Parts: sequence; C-alpha cells; structure tokens
Amino acid sequence: MDDEQLADLHRFLAEHHRKLAKEAALDVVQQYHADLAQRLADEAALIYRRTAIAQRLREGEQRKKDELG
Repeated sequence: MDDEQLADLHRFLAEHHRKLAKEAALDVVQQYHADLAQRLADEAALIYRRTAIAQRLREGEQRKKDELG
C-alpha cells in the first residue's frame, strides 16, 4: 500500500466515524466517534511527513555504512 492509498484509507475511516458520531444517540458514543475521526484525520495528514523522515533516516544510515565500508 503506498502513501496515497494509506492516506485515503485514513480519510475514509475518519469520514465513516464522523457519520457514526452524528447518528449516535448517546453523548459518550458520539464523543468517541468524533475523537476517533479526528485522530484518523490527523494521521492521514502525517503519513507523508513520516515517510519523508523515514527516507532521510534510511539515507543517513546508508551514508554511514558507505563511509565506514
């Protein structure tokens, strides 16, 4: 799964939980789904940043190996 697909999945799940929150009869259930939707949306926004950080770390580790080897 690439970054775009993963971000799309998180956005889809966030929207699904927003709908569940709107349909919930109990406040505690509504709040749970609203919070989960927000966390999923936040994660979707961070996927690209985390991938870039991981790539820079890999490149740094490879440079270290190349310098030592």
